[in-house]
Amino acid sequence: MRKLNRKNWLEIGAITVIFVIAAILVYKTTILTRMMLPRTATQVKAEKGMFYMLSDGDCLKQSFQYPLDELLSAGISISLDEDVLEEMTKKDKYRDLGTLHLSVIDTKDAVLMSEDYPVYALADEQNLVASFLGTQRGYQGAELTIVLNAENINPDIELAIAYTSRQIEHTKLLVNGERKHFTLNIQTADRQFLYWKQWAVFGAAIIYLLLIGTYLSLAVKKQKPEKVFLFVGAMLAMLYLLLLPPLTVPDEEIHFKQAYSYVNQLFGQNSPKEEILVMDKEDFQALQMFETTPSLPEYDTIKTEILKSGREKGTVEIPHSDTRAPFVTYLPGVIGIFFGRVLGLNGLLVIYLGRIGSILCYLFMMYWFIRTIPYAKSAAFVMAVLPMTIQQCCSYSYDSVVIETAFLYIAVLFRLIYEKGKISRLQILLYAVFMIVLSICKGGSYMPLCLLTLLIPEERFGEKKKKWIFTGCMAFLAVVSFLGGTLKSVLFVVSPTAEQAQGAYLAGETYGTSGLLSNPMEFILLSVRTLFLSGDGFLETMFGMQLGWLDITISRIVIYGMMLLIFLAVLKIEDEKERFMPQVTTVHKLSYLTVILFSVGMIFVTMFISWTPRESKEIFGIQGRYFLPLLPLSVMLFYSKYITIQKEIGRKIIFAVVCLQCVAIYGILMSLERIL
Repeated sequence: MRKLNRKNWLEIGAITVIFVIAAILVYKTTILTRMMLPRTATQVKAEKGMFYMLSDGDCLKQSFQYPLDELLSAGISISLDEDVLEEMTKKDKYRDLGTLHLSVIDTKDAVLMSEDYPVYALADEQNLVASFLGTQRGYQGAELTIVLNAENINPDIELAIAYTSRQIEHTKLLVNGERKHFTLNIQTADRQFLYWKQWAVFGAAIIYLLLIGTYLSLAVKKQKPEKVFLFVGAMLAMLYLLLLPPLTVPDEEIHFKQAYSYVNQLFGQNSPKEEILVMDKEDFQALQMFETTPSLPEYDTIKTEILKSGREKGTVEIPHSDTRAPFVTYLPGVIGIFFGRVLGLNGLLVIYLGRIGSILCYLFMMYWFIRTIPYAKSAAFVMAVLPMTIQQCCSYSYDSVVIETAFLYIAVLFRLIYEKGKISRLQILLYAVFMIVLSICKGGSYMPLCLLTLLIPEERFGEKKKKWIFTGCMAFLAVVSFLGGTLKSVLFVVSPTAEQAQGAYLAGETYGTSGLLSNPMEFILLSVRTLFLSGDGFLETMFGMQLGWLDITISRIVIYGMMLLIFLAVLKIEDEKERFMPQVTTVHKLSYLTVILFSVGMIFVTMFISWTPRESKEIFGIQGRYFLPLLPLSVMLFYSKYITIQKEIGRKIIFAVVCLQCVAIYGILMSLERIL
């Protein structure tokens, strides 16, 4: 390693000073103001689909032990039909629909806390809590009772309380004086102080290490972008893994179950029924610990259960919807789950090993993507560390393998198009493998990329005949792969059987293939309208402005900052000797644009057929992340020989995007303030 000179020390000092000032501001304005805020803690978690329907005059008394020394609040959560409530209150907002009287009493029937909730103001899954004003201590382990009285309740609203059929220790439920052998959900509150403080210190240390490590890699070691990525990508992946637990990523539970079913095939344990998944009881119980929107109790559970040894014996059968995605798209997660079960690890570790497998695959594939692409490596670096790229590639989602494969395919394609000399056998092999994977993923939505084979100049083959033989072979591979691995999925969308259609989303209410064929103009109009209404949202979410189930918000400063960095990274340098400069012709750009439009069109068609209800004003179900595999191709549209920069700024771009990622992580923490 080269010794640090005076300039290096000054720059490290500047980074440190700026970081310390930023950390203090964050602590003063965000952490300190939230450390003493109460947060909801689930003492008894209800089971899905278990509800007790409230009637007028009901009196429910749920006793339990309060878990904390300081008494803050206690209550339960409710369920109701918001559509009915909205319809009933539309004409008269203050219509009397009844009242829920909530109180918390001690063993002497003394009322400690109470609150009244008018029904017209309630929301589905709302927590009804009674809070204690001020501080009162000495309640840890105290026997308390939540009392709920229902007065003048309108039955049409279907007001209900969720419960669990399990018998919870130190609890007792009376409904209208009659003992019941189930337990209502119980919510309490405690302070977040220690969690905010611990995470502030830990997060600050990791982010500072990320900044200094990136600077040393770029300015001192002068490492290539792909090697810098290994450090940056690993650090960011670790932070995202810690902040976003399993199931946080959209549809991750479905993808986990699909990966698990493939592991079952390896063990010979698959259920004879396609819609049933046999899961080890240990893994099923671990899966139940996670929510799509994380909570602090979830983090508490992970912290206490992650190092538990051994596995509980037995299996359970659970419902499972086949994603019809090929085995290869789940391979990283399958490997993690397989080794976790073989080694006899607890369920939490099994689930996390699958995610770690996805992270390792992400680091390997993106390393080769940055290394392989012949031009704008700093732009490739930015694409590899986008918030959306990291979120998807560090989860069970099959988007991870699709994104990584598409990126690598385009990198190899650019080498074949823009480099000189004869094509090597390794390049042909890689090109064929990536083409096959793209052809069998996502219903063939990205198959149009394979058409770009035609752009490879015949000089790379030595003669025109060899080029057309190569092109024909690649086309044959793509078509055969599509027919063998994807046709079944496409037919399920385009022409489902009566049984499949009955169990599909919005069964019988979507446009379907008949709607597309009978009225193609409707599809065109909806497509245009969707682009005008949501096009900016697609662009922003493709980069990662909204993570998780669209409930984690990243600042637009980060998103548009990364867009600007990608644009700068593809600009031509005045001194072309400094790096490889492709000869991007108008034909190339038109070909790229055509292929992009074909792929986007296939995505729109799929969502129109299978997700869009009739009489809808726009196409439903389209997500910005669907367009992420097309991003490396899209950036080439901005390449111009008329817009140049004086010198190479790739290293500055890489450090700038790492700084923006630090801001993104802060945004994740802000969105998860109810957790940390």
